[in-house]
Parts: sequence; structure tokens; C-alpha cells
Amino acid sequence: MSTATNDHKTTSGEVGKPTRPLVVKYTTHLPAGWIKWIKREAVERDMKDYEIVQLALDNLKRSQQAA
Repeated sequence: MSTATNDHKTTSGEVGKPTRPLVVKYTTHLPAGWIKWIKREAVERDMKDYEIVQLALDNLKRSQQAA
């Protein structure tokens, strides 16, 4: 998943129209403690919960690529 790059597919093929990243809805199971932490972080950072998870996964991916 990419947050602020332009290497994503878009939902609009027309020139001049705003585009949105094409995302896939995905569900996973997490322990209650993780969910509580994600929600708390989202509120404290004024973000959506899925944005917190995406940041965490982006950081994990980056750290693995650097190793």
C-alpha cells in the first residue's frame, strides 16, 4: 500500500477529473488490545483507524527493505 505516491491506479480515466486511489476493502482479526491502541492513536493523531494501520504496515515494509 502506498500513502502519498503517484504509483497507484485511479478510479477515473478521464483527463482533468480528480482521481482517487483504488483501494480494496480488507478484513483481518486483531486482539482487542491492538484495536483499542489503533483507535486511540487515530483519535490522538486526528486520523482514521485504517490510516494508522497503513502507516504501521508501510513502516514494517520499509524496515524489511532496508535490511
